Amino acid sequence: MGVDVVVGGATAHELDRIERHFERWEQVFSRFRDDSELNHVNRSESQFVVVSELFARVAQTALEVARATGGLVDPTLGSAIEAAGYARDFSLLPDDDERPPGPPVPGSWRTLRLYGRLLSRPPGVQLDLNGVVKSLAVDDALGFIEGEGLIAAGGDVAGRGGATVELPRGGSLSLLAGGLATTGTTRRHWRRQGLLQHHLLDPSTGRPAESRWQEVTVAAGSCLGADVAAKAAFLLSEDGPDWLDEHGLPGRFLDARGEVVNRAWRDRLPFAA
Repeated sequence: MGVDVVVGGATAHELDRIERHFERWEQVFSRFRDDSELNHVNRSESQFVVVSELFARVAQTALEVARATGGLVDPTLGSAIEAAGYARDFSLLPDDDERPPGPPVPGSWRTLRLYGRLLSRPPGVQLDLNGVVKSLAVDDALGFIEGEGLIAAGGDVAGRGGATVELPRGGSLSLLAGGLATTGTTRRHWRRQGLLQHHLLDPSTGRPAESRWQEVTVAAGSCLGADVAAKAAFLLSEDGPDWLDEHGLPGRFLDARGEVVNRAWRDRLPFAA
């Protein structure tokens, strides 16, 4: 997943289970491992592919997320993210690739069908489930800790029992239970022929989204819920704060001018420092 995983409150046995858990998810869903199940599915020329129970569960979650966000978080942008140049581990990307971006590939999540473990998609549709993989893995990992605990992975946090979590550009909040997620373009960006590229794609164009925001942080009942909402709010740009308010989720938005918080953040998180 290209991130460090921080674990708090786990016993040695629980930590071992958590390590094996993340290793398994990496093996199944990595775009950068030739032998991953995701790449096996994407290479298949058949319309129908039998997938593992884990893959089916995550694919089903991705479809539910696509429906819930009106297609903003789309699991069919595998070709689009590669066209933008994110075709290998982020640490290996050049600062400025001399090659131009590839042709845009808009999302097509409505073409996916899942019947138990039988996945159907049109030929050529490339999946990228990383819109839900990391945050869902974080939520599951917290379940391995019996008591109070914390799992943090690349801006995605799930906790139980209370923890102080630092926020981008300063400040912190107390996460008593649930999830917190930050998404944005401050760290994960690169250039192709001088054009800025990033991993948050507009599914309607298949290109890196143009958003007012640089970072969006959301708190929710789970890490998955927070992460999905943060992505959707980022993609909605100016409409992001109101969208979060409609869903009752606190959000903090950073742009070049400073910080904006929505009504739910002000009302529900008075302890944010």
